[in-house]
Amino acid sequence: MPDRPANSPFIRDVPAAQALDAWRAAREAAGCPDRLPAVTVPVTEAGGLVTAAPIWAVRSSPPFDAAGMDGIAISSADTLGASETTPAWLPPGAYTVVDTGDPMPDRRDAVVMREHVHYDDAGRAELRAGVPPYQHVRSIGEDVSAGELLLPEGHRLRAVDLAAAAAAGATHVSVRKKALVFILPTGDEVRPIGSETGPGQILDTNSLMLAEQAREAGCEARCLPIEPDDPERIAAVVRESAADCDLLIVIAGSSAGRDDYTARVVASTGTLVVHGVAVRPGHPVVLGVAGQTPVLGAPGYPVSAALTFEIFAVPMLAELSGAPPRQRPRATARLARKLASPLGMDDWVRVRLGAVGGSLVATPLPRGAGVLTSLVRADGLLVVPAGVEGHHAGSSVPVELLRGLDEIARTIVAIGSHDLVLDLAWG
Repeated sequence: MPDRPANSPFIRDVPAAQALDAWRAAREAAGCPDRLPAVTVPVTEAGGLVTAAPIWAVRSSPPFDAAGMDGIAISSADTLGASETTPAWLPPGAYTVVDTGDPMPDRRDAVVMREHVHYDDAGRAELRAGVPPYQHVRSIGEDVSAGELLLPEGHRLRAVDLAAAAAAGATHVSVRKKALVFILPTGDEVRPIGSETGPGQILDTNSLMLAEQAREAGCEARCLPIEPDDPERIAAVVRESAADCDLLIVIAGSSAGRDDYTARVVASTGTLVVHGVAVRPGHPVVLGVAGQTPVLGAPGYPVSAALTFEIFAVPMLAELSGAPPRQRPRATARLARKLASPLGMDDWVRVRLGAVGGSLVATPLPRGAGVLTSLVRADGLLVVPAGVEGHHAGSSVPVELLRGLDEIARTIVAIGSHDLVLDLAWG
């Protein structure tokens, strides 16, 4: 392959942050929308969506003073001086039996729990302690008051948010439309899932994986038919489909082989911004714009494709929705063995995690870009920055968790020669 000019965007090691900035600038220059349009939906259907406007309480919750316990509603003044030796006796007309959530009756300002009330044969209630005003009473607006800001713009709605909004009187909310992601698989050798494959043929598992990643990011996803390695056909599909989606992902063809056309297609249909980033795996990524739609050229290797989506698509889609990207939890772990990493590239290392002696231990997994099972088996991701050559065994490193710590705690960590105890553990 001939050398590229120094100012060419093709196959260069652009740092990931710089590539994201360049892509953002190109989207602005092309007039790509900076936010998804706002739509109004019933509060019952807004889960996972991002607010396009603040949600204000239109009613107080609770909307009245309410009993906070099962018992009797009383006037606290009637219990002044009550004690074990000098109890207060309230006649039936001086108290009201209430259940939790009942409105407080007039002239009643406290509730005594049912188990603390004793009755005599005349129905009088015996109270053996004084009761302060508003004991076991939920005051009007205790949770939220009418006119109060409940949720800001740019908030991704969770189950508790929907319940609080409904309690505060919301029936409909203004949210950002879900981004629509089109996924275009390419390659003469690619066959649909469920097909019989011959020599040199592979199944289109990348589309399935990327579509599900898009849905996990709060988007709608649609997989387009597989296109063969024909640049004119691919370009025609890019032009047509880009007009109907918010992000177009072209799978494979992003490197520099003789059948790698993605960069050329993006350049011919719009603007090619970046071709090649300083990330491993995922180096031959393509970033560009077709019309007014961002285009991401994902490498064909599955690990590269998955991580490319995480690094580039997730923050871009979050910007469109106006919400911060979803962040995975992080933890600190000790490396089980020495880890070497190439200078000049952010190295995304898949690791297994296990609890040893009360601390987490990270063991690197196979690092090939085609080893999809390394992501299946990974408990976390360790990013070695471009300026670091690696870490020594025993070093403390930050890890982005792919599983919960409760799952990781059940992991058995075995390093070195085989221990016969493992045979017993697996029966």
